[in-house]
Amino acid sequence: MSDLVKLTKPFPDNVVKEKPGSFKASYVSHSEVTQSLLGILGPYSTEIRQVIRGSDNNVEGIVLALKVVVDGKEIVVEEAGAVERKVPNSGEALKDCFSDAIKRCAMRLGLGLHLWAGDSYYLYNILNKREQEKEETTDE
Repeated sequence: MSDLVKLTKPFPDNVVKEKPGSFKASYVSHSEVTQSLLGILGPYSTEIRQVIRGSDNNVEGIVLALKVVVDGKEIVVEEAGAVERKVPNSGEALKDCFSDAIKRCAMRLGLGLHLWAGDSYYLYNILNKREQEKEETTDE
């Protein structure tokens, strides 16, 4: 199975959680995303390209670059991450931003995309079917 198909496979229900409150959303933990990235792609590198600060100089967000190798091709994905909760200092704010940004970078690679797409998610089925058809034609 290709890396891309593995990345687009939905997370099992037992690791998907629901955010409480008025804006309900499904999510998986930072540790689940990290384990999946490492398990599917192996080591990767990250670089904070920009720290975004508010008028009070507090950290509000970052732009993160994630460099991975997918199916033998090096890819760099950049995404923004934000502070999603009240934090006591800039260090905690950066950690929140990093966690948010790496999940968003992973989503751009297909990992966890089903959480954003909800009932309209179809990418894994299309890619998996295409790969199976390709294998069948090469077996003949």
